[in-house]
Parts: sequence; structure tokens; C-alpha cells
Amino acid sequence: MVRRYLSDGELYSWLTEEDETIGVVHICPVEEAVVEIKNFSVRERYQGQGHGKRMMEAILKELQKGGVQKVFVRTGNSSIGNLAFYQKLGFRMVEIEPDYFVREYAEPIFEDGIQCRDRVHLVRPL
Repeated sequence: MVRRYLSDGELYSWLTEEDETIGVVHICPVEEAVVEIKNFSVRERYQGQGHGKRMMEAILKELQKGGVQKVFVRTGNSSIGNLAFYQKLGFRMVEIEPDYFVREYAEPIFEDGIQCRDRVHLVRPL
């Protein structure tokens, strides 16, 4: 799925002083002044150290400077860590697509013993 939209947006990376990639975020335009975070990932060994939060705060600040007024992100109902992460950054849940992951993926997805069924939409005004 990522290959379908990788060329549609911008890919940002967060690096150590030694140029090792800590994390990446892929952002696609939705409409004027509105973007969607399509992918956000922090390398496992750097998780839980605040890098993701600092990275996202820096990107949101840059997006705002560039005239973006609203940022969307979508994640699975079973992605408890993601849901907490985005809400701590001021994102609010605005929609749930029931059974999205059941329809779109051939194999069931499980995270922490929870089946990923529904896609949760979150938004944050800038």
C-alpha cells in the first residue's frame, strides 16, 4: 500500500548527529492547507526516548509555517500506542471506518491481542 502513495507527498527523516535515521514521516496533501500523515515510524531502538514527539512537533511547526491549517492521520483501532501518541500531540478522533482493515487486508492483523478491524481518523488544527 505504501508504494501506491509514496510519490504523492513528501518524506521527512529525523537523523542523529552521525546521520543515522531515527525516524521518518510521509505527508501527502489532501486539499489546500490540509495534509495527511500517511506514515510515521521511529526505529525501534529509538522508541520511548521522546524522539517521535520531538520529530512530530518539529514537523507540525514547519507545516504551520508553510500555511497548513489542518493535519489528518489515520490508524487502526488496535494501535493503542499510536492513538495515545497522537492524542497527546493534540489530535482528536473525528471518524471511525468500521471493518476497514478486514476489507482491505487478506490476513487478519493483531496488535497486543486486539484484532485491527476499524480505521480511526484523527485531526489536529494548526
